[in-house]
Amino acid sequence: MTLTYLCGERDTGRRVYHVLKNELRLSAEQIKRVKRAEAVTVDGAPVWMDRVLAPGETVAVALEKLETPPDFPPERGPVEVIFENEALLALNKPAGLLTHPSRGKYTGTLANFAAGYLLDTAGSAVCHAVNRLDRDTSGVVLFAKSAHFKNLAVEALKAPEAEKEYTAFLCGRLPEARGVIDLPIAREREGCQRRVVRGDGKPAVTEYELVETAKVGSVEVSLARLRLKTGRTHQIRVHCACLGAPVLGDRLYGDAESAALAEALGLTAHLLHAGRLTFLERVSGETVSLRAEIRREDMIKIGEFFKNFY
Repeated sequence: MTLTYLCGERDTGRRVYHVLKNELRLSAEQIKRVKRAEAVTVDGAPVWMDRVLAPGETVAVALEKLETPPDFPPERGPVEVIFENEALLALNKPAGLLTHPSRGKYTGTLANFAAGYLLDTAGSAVCHAVNRLDRDTSGVVLFAKSAHFKNLAVEALKAPEAEKEYTAFLCGRLPEARGVIDLPIAREREGCQRRVVRGDGKPAVTEYELVETAKVGSVEVSLARLRLKTGRTHQIRVHCACLGAPVLGDRLYGDAESAALAEALGLTAHLLHAGRLTFLERVSGETVSLRAEIRREDMIKIGEFFKNFY
């Protein structure tokens, strides 16, 4: 894949380095790497970074020269593509599947399947996870087709205009129909996976809206939409549990009532779904709004009442 930039009148006298940095948005480290790889050309001819440009000339960067093969094997596996362009690939991750390989699980993850899909469709297995979801959380996961596109996408998701909306089935009820949970989150202790609300934690803000409530057996269950204003590990799960309404089926933060209902319903994962992701796509300059449907089999498990909410 090649990045290109056509110089106009305003670029008269500018140097290649400044176009790479300011127009093509390469980092200083990436510029060093493309320089070493001789991956930059002007009108097809290799150039130095201090080459002076003129209107009508085209600066091109061969991004493939920046990439190394992924450190995990591409695999053919089930993928539900919800968006794809030259820079990005968005998939609807099922619950129970790891987003990315780890030391304990090197194959059979969503990233392995994404790499296999891209190898089959584009001839390159390069893919970089832009966002990650917990194993049991389903929904939108975004991959970038180069390290450069990943940097731009990460920047886009951190921008104020980006929106990350989740849907959750909660065991219990949040205090208001609409509200904001503003409680700092910290690691419970060094090396521990579990997070807690604590004064010395990092700022964490979650907006929520209750959609429906109903009794499932003798237990009140709520359906809520939640929007992340910050991106702390386990943020929604910690915030909801702290207010007495843990995500249904959450084995790490759920209480005894939640665990008993999850077992009675035969849930194998907590019912938290990353349903919408909206951001300004830095390559095309367009707003991208991604939506991943929640799997109906999970909704049906807790009753017809919730079946058509989404």
